[in-house]
Amino acid sequence: MKTFCMRKSWIFLLIVIYITVLSFSISFSQNFNSDDFAPYENQAQSYPMQKDPFIAGLLSWFMMGVGQIYVQEYTKGSLFIAANFVDKASLILLISYINNKYAPGTVDPIYINWQAFTPGTKFLIISYFGVSRGLKFYNVIDAFRSAQKYNERYLTQKDKKGLSFNMYQDKVSLSYTLQVSAVFSQIE
Repeated sequence: MKTFCMRKSWIFLLIVIYITVLSFSISFSQNFNSDDFAPYENQAQSYPMQKDPFIAGLLSWFMMGVGQIYVQEYTKGSLFIAANFVDKASLILLISYINNKYAPGTVDPIYINWQAFTPGTKFLIISYFGVSRGLKFYNVIDAFRSAQKYNERYLTQKDKKGLSFNMYQDKVSLSYTLQVSAVFSQIE
């Protein structure tokens, strides 16, 4: 009976987290009226800032979804943050399952080696870590590509300076852009 109530509480907690993240993503994705920000018009820049794909990927590596928010894709970032919460809740449930199955009623720490697990438990552990790492790598690659798409969409060629690394479906390119200006004067 105790595990049934605990399961119900976990499901309720996951539903509350999902609804909260969904409501935040809806509020972030709404367009704001530019008249609301009129007093700050002189302080804001009139052109978009370049987003570094490496920084976007690095932020997503530390916490899923933050790289997408850095690139101003708020809905996608909120969904990845929700997936991160579900991932952590799944890890807690997996640890709880292993603890209840292999050390019921003990308070002391348990020491279990890989051979002590049943094939079903081994499958659960391997599938959890496979899905978790796959989602994390997908998140990092998506943040990297989102930053590239943001730069291609909002920046002109003259605004792009420095080292750039681009991944396309059939090729990878590494380039360095340097802006050079020359001044010519006529001596009489």
